[in-house]
Amino acid sequence: MVTLMELSRQARALGQGKELDYLVVNATHRLAPYRQAILWRDDDQPVALSGLVSPDPNAPMIRWLIALHRDVLSSTAAGPVDIQALAADDQSAWQEYLAPFALWLPDTDGDRAGLGLLLVREMAWTEAESVLIQEWWQVWVHAYQALHGGGQARPRFSLARVRRWLLPAERPWWKTRLAWIVAALLALMLFPVRMTVIAPGQLVPVDPLWVRSPIEGVVADVLVSPTETVQAGDPLFRFDNNVLESRVGVARRALSTATAQYEQLTQRALNDDEFGADLIEAAGAVEQKRAELAFLESRLNDATVRAARGGVALFDSASAWVGQPVTVGERIMRIVDPKQSEIEAWLPVADAVNLEAGAPVNLYLRSTPLSPVSGSVRYVAYDATERPSGNVAYRVRARIDGDNTYRVGLKGTTRLSGGWTTLGYWILRRPIATLRTRLGV
Repeated sequence: MVTLMELSRQARALGQGKELDYLVVNATHRLAPYRQAILWRDDDQPVALSGLVSPDPNAPMIRWLIALHRDVLSSTAAGPVDIQALAADDQSAWQEYLAPFALWLPDTDGDRAGLGLLLVREMAWTEAESVLIQEWWQVWVHAYQALHGGGQARPRFSLARVRRWLLPAERPWWKTRLAWIVAALLALMLFPVRMTVIAPGQLVPVDPLWVRSPIEGVVADVLVSPTETVQAGDPLFRFDNNVLESRVGVARRALSTATAQYEQLTQRALNDDEFGADLIEAAGAVEQKRAELAFLESRLNDATVRAARGGVALFDSASAWVGQPVTVGERIMRIVDPKQSEIEAWLPVADAVNLEAGAPVNLYLRSTPLSPVSGSVRYVAYDATERPSGNVAYRVRARIDGDNTYRVGLKGTTRLSGGWTTLGYWILRRPIATLRTRLGV
């Protein structure tokens, strides 16, 4: 009893867990002799062995002790261990690593299912020794509890502890926590949600007027600035008309010459009928020259391009177009109404869902991510288009609900909402599609 009191005093005086572990596996020998003491705490791997500073987790004996605690000792009551009740492999390993007589001391209050001490030796354990050592074990457990939170120990995470919590042995399977968790998850998977897709988007003008080159030539000057407001009839840009003016002068001189020849033949035809055929040919030449002059003059008038309607002129840079040769029909700029804009999104082919007209759309602009621009789908393109980034996507246009105060061209992320489905399908749709693509089923 004096030894027990001395060990109890030492246990209460220690302030570190490792010191307590060393005390219980080595100093217990003062109460009863044994060959080896093994301590488990919170999981299946031994934390302390008598005579060792730290057990090697890769040693064959330690690996067997982990399996022994997991499969046998964790569910064994306190007292001597019946080695004959073990499996044949465990009996063979026990004879190789441990002495034949063992005393098992688990934590009996149930809060720490992994806490336990195993003492082994060559002789059987007497009842007096068992009672004395169990009393010392309870003192040590109390000191361990006080050191780890005033009696509420904080066990480490282990798979065995989780398994016992999910599947307690004293309950039928339909009353276990695991069954209730699985049932709750299945019910949650049936919760109705909208099929949503995230896609890049931006604000684009509604029905923009593209200003194209009416003639083939070189742009001499751009008369407006980017994003400048213009009215109908305002000049936008002009071409270099030096060549056209010289061609118009040549055409006028040619027309004057053809007219003079026609007048001379008219005088001769009055006196001689032989010039009648030449007069008809000369009249045709005059008409041809007049038509050529009218065409060149119309081209000269087109050298200055004017706005067909009012709005904001959108193009990249004026200096980029000056001196640039253009062809007939080439796009130079566009005129848009800043108050008329809509949402344009690019729906990736891999994420394509069924979007009906009127489906809700929210555009979260990068400049104002907390104030989404809401709208409804106007149309979805039937054919996918290859994007500059290399991916293929469907063009989606959506009307904006209410007044839009943001300028055209702002970009962001669009959330497209389709029909209703279950949460389970919403989560598993992409994995299922990927699996079917890879396996071909």
